[in-house]
Amino acid sequence: MTGVAQSVVDELVGNSHGNLVRVREILDIHPEALNLRAPWNESAIEAATQMGNKPIIEMLIGRGAPVDFFTACVLGRVDDVKAALEADPSRVNARGVHELPALYFAAIGGDIAVAKRLLEGGGDINAKAESAAPIHGAVMGGSPEMVRLLLERGADPSLPDYRAAVPASWPRTWAAPRSPNYSIGAN
Repeated sequence: MTGVAQSVVDELVGNSHGNLVRVREILDIHPEALNLRAPWNESAIEAATQMGNKPIIEMLIGRGAPVDFFTACVLGRVDDVKAALEADPSRVNARGVHELPALYFAAIGGDIAVAKRLLEGGGDINAKAESAAPIHGAVMGGSPEMVRLLLERGADPSLPDYRAAVPASWPRTWAAPRSPNYSIGAN
């Protein structure tokens, strides 16, 4: 036992999806909670990685959180991704937290080089998870270039997300955090 209450871990992981200030506050008081898991089988670094939240990811890494394959995809660490794929080519279709596909992580991170490497290795452009597919990650990440790449390579924009919404409807119902004026049909 670590001596950290599960409620503290749950708050840390929950806030790691998007609240940098609170994550920092929790870790200042409970640094030993850094790599612990919430009951839904997610760590703080995995929560931030799932959301493509680079400021939180970098802060967590700075405090000692590990960088796995999926975090490397979000951060655009091309050399790390290349090395992982050379060691195990099947990683192009590996699943991360919440069973999200590897290409989702590259898409939400917005790194075109990582996404192309995964696609060239046989990554499934329409790999679905309960929560999201790669095209959802691209739209959430706010990168028109990534959305364009995925659509050009055959991504299905009609795939629903966990809310049963499709990416084409998002600009009317939800503003992408890094690109508030983006729409799926934009050039």
